Amino acid sequence: MNISTFKTFQRRLVSISVLGLLTLIFVPLSPLLTPAVFVISKVTRYTSLIHALLFFYGYLFFEFMGVLALTNNWFVDRKKKNFLIKTRNIQNWWSYGLLKLGKSIYNLEFQVFGEESISGPSAILMPRHTSLGDTVLPIIFFGQKRKEGLRYILKRELLMFPCLDIAGNRLPNLFIDRSGQDTSRELNSIVTLLENTPDGESLLIYPEGTRSSQSKQDSIRRKNPTINSLLERWPSLLPPRTGGPLTLLETNKGKDIVFMAHLGFEGSANLEDLINGSWLNQTILMHFWRVPFAQIPEDKETFLYQQWDVMQDLLNRMQDDQPTSSQ
Repeated sequence: MNISTFKTFQRRLVSISVLGLLTLIFVPLSPLLTPAVFVISKVTRYTSLIHALLFFYGYLFFEFMGVLALTNNWFVDRKKKNFLIKTRNIQNWWSYGLLKLGKSIYNLEFQVFGEESISGPSAILMPRHTSLGDTVLPIIFFGQKRKEGLRYILKRELLMFPCLDIAGNRLPNLFIDRSGQDTSRELNSIVTLLENTPDGESLLIYPEGTRSSQSKQDSIRRKNPTINSLLERWPSLLPPRTGGPLTLLETNKGKDIVFMAHLGFEGSANLEDLINGSWLNQTILMHFWRVPFAQIPEDKETFLYQQWDVMQDLLNRMQDDQPTSSQ
């Protein structure tokens, strides 16, 4: 067993053990915990605490069943031609299940604009990123809609979630190290992933590199005052990281670029938002737009910044159009 395999085994041993421990602790407590939390949500400002608990139980179910399905998939199908197809089907089941769960529990509504941009050739997809929960949106509203594979470039920290770890590494995705210890190696891995992505599959990267929030904007402003002008230019976004996105744009040999703006997942960014009622009855708005490969200019950084201007403008307009939630 080499070092990489050992680290993978060690990581999954910990993450799956934590998942099992949480299941063993919280499932037997549900008959007592659920009514108690229901009462608390009625008498305190944490009006959606009961919703968060129900979503937590649902997440445990989908994560636990996903691990079992992926394990069975490995033992039964790994030598069959449809092995990766079945793995992708499990990933789709998991992501759609979590989205449907959140939609039902928090009474969410989803509206999609620019659907014509979803059709067409495979592309490099560059969405906004505000919450761990919004990572399922591209799978469902882009990948599944097109009935094609979608290769993700994600931060390595997400490997702490067993289903993302197992399915994500089994399928052709890339989990990158953002520490900066070996940036050239990570950028080369991005180039390799793009070069190995066939015409019939799309690839996704989050240009912001992490979830956008006011606290992260403030942190960037303190650490790097030289980009204050960019933060003022895009008050709802983080400035796009130039490493990964520009590497893709500069080495891209023919794929269109599709951008995805969305509004409404800000209320699921942290635990406080999930329990204080701010995410109840939300309308999630999504807007796609496509830039054909032939229209991508030579100056890729200026192009990316111009599209981020479009992203901010769309968010402003969606904010004006978004229905007010009624709790």
